[in-house]
Amino acid sequence: MNEQGVKQIKNSHIEARYVFIAPPSMDVLEQRLRGRGTEKEESVQKRLAQARNELEYSETPGVHDLIIVNDDLENAYTELEEFVFTKRTQDQGATDEGAAGESVQD
Repeated sequence: MNEQGVKQIKNSHIEARYVFIAPPSMDVLEQRLRGRGTEKEESVQKRLAQARNELEYSETPGVHDLIIVNDDLENAYTELEEFVFTKRTQDQGATDEGAAGESVQD
């Protein structure tokens, strides 16, 4: 989701968590884009400009809950997985504990 999407969701009543996947550097991002060989120069330049804007926005305090630097795919995936499932497990634990507490009190 881009910057505008994040702003729209934050202004809505949707409960969400925000993760930004960042490239290690703009140079690495450019190498990756060019290395694919699937985009014309104009498209590469447009994507790099958008990436600069998104990286700048990602530095705004409170915008994202987590920023993951994608310098190693395995590590980036593990970090994302831990963030998603740790929070889900904590939420379920709180829900389960609440339900258990209500059952005991009934």
